[in-house]
Amino acid sequence: MRIVLFGATGGLGGRALAEALARGHTVMAVVRDPSHLTLSHRCLAVVSGDVRDAHAVAAAIIGHDAVVSCIGPGRLDASRDVISLGMAAMLAGMAASGVRRIVAVAADGILQDAAETLLRDAPGYPPPLHAISAEHLRAYELLLASGARWTLACPPTLMSGAGTGGYRAERDYLPEGGTRIAQADVALFILDELESGAFVGSRVGVAE
Repeated sequence: MRIVLFGATGGLGGRALAEALARGHTVMAVVRDPSHLTLSHRCLAVVSGDVRDAHAVAAAIIGHDAVVSCIGPGRLDASRDVISLGMAAMLAGMAASGVRRIVAVAADGILQDAAETLLRDAPGYPPPLHAISAEHLRAYELLLASGARWTLACPPTLMSGAGTGGYRAERDYLPEGGTRIAQADVALFILDELESGAFVGSRVGVAE
């Protein structure tokens, strides 16, 4: 599979990149600063580009089979509009080039707490996370309206370090008791989902 990956220099993006290459896929990583990605591999191309630049994004997507988005602000005080603006640019580029498949990542706040309530609107949801969650919600709404074959992975707290080698996945909700998951295990889900399409058109809670 020919994959274009956005967010490869982040913790989760780096894990997704490594997993994709380990499975024999060809990857183009689009990063703002290529010097931040030191990995070299015969199936990896690294290009410079801002995910908010619709023209650069569209050019990168041409000729690929699928898009993976692990973009995020990185810090709570960083510019958050990269999430929704980046999603809009990716979906426009996909539409222009005929690519329909995308697997993206958002936080668990946009999953259901109950049938009519999102986790982000439930009592006890951390106030500092509301602004980023609102951006993830906008990205989700863009996916819903896109006509693309999308999947949105929504993990709880991400942990660095080695994963368990597995995960639990549930459509629209977090798996019961799911409070954390290793980045490496979310990367497993991303590549499993790209290859299987088991959750096309869904938000998916992914936890250990």
